[in-house]
Amino acid sequence: MILPEAMRKFLFRISRFEENKMKNIDQVVRKIRNSDANAFQQLFDFYHEDIFRFLRFKLNDSDTAEDIMQDVFVKVWEKRHTLRDNVSIKSFLFTIANRSALNHIRHSKIVMKFQAEHQYNSPASESPYLEFERTETHRLIVHAIADLPEKPRTAFLMSRFQDLTYNEVAQKLHISVKTVECHIGKALRLLRESLRLAA
Repeated sequence: MILPEAMRKFLFRISRFEENKMKNIDQVVRKIRNSDANAFQQLFDFYHEDIFRFLRFKLNDSDTAEDIMQDVFVKVWEKRHTLRDNVSIKSFLFTIANRSALNHIRHSKIVMKFQAEHQYNSPASESPYLEFERTETHRLIVHAIADLPEKPRTAFLMSRFQDLTYNEVAQKLHISVKTVECHIGKALRLLRESLRLAA
């Protein structure tokens, strides 16, 4: 049994360790801001497991969590010049991770809905080849949606993901219902064309 005094000393050592660790992180962040690749590697080594576990819990998919975790650190590097001393780098990392996970979930829902509408779903007893084909179609649709022109993409996402009527989309975008119909029609046409060319 650990004595109370020993426990206090242990907790004090842990507290000092965490304090020193955070000071080191602050120094690492300043170096990253100056494009120090070694410092960035230190940051990755320090936080990547925590970010991965968070994403795996949120997405229930280790492979996707791994991919998004890598993207999180890429985004931090791309935004390194905007890092500030008074902002917690840990909070910054988890904010990006959470936003990226939510974006992935939204895209997945859109893709599944689009697949269902266009009969891309495979039967439950699908073969490994059909499973691969379904996964590849998922990837192609995500990229095709991302490549849509801004206005058609926005109208399409509001209609298909937010389940808004054309009239509701028109009100939110301050355009006519006819324009919404044109945007969504164009989005569907471009998506079908993208998938046809990729087939």
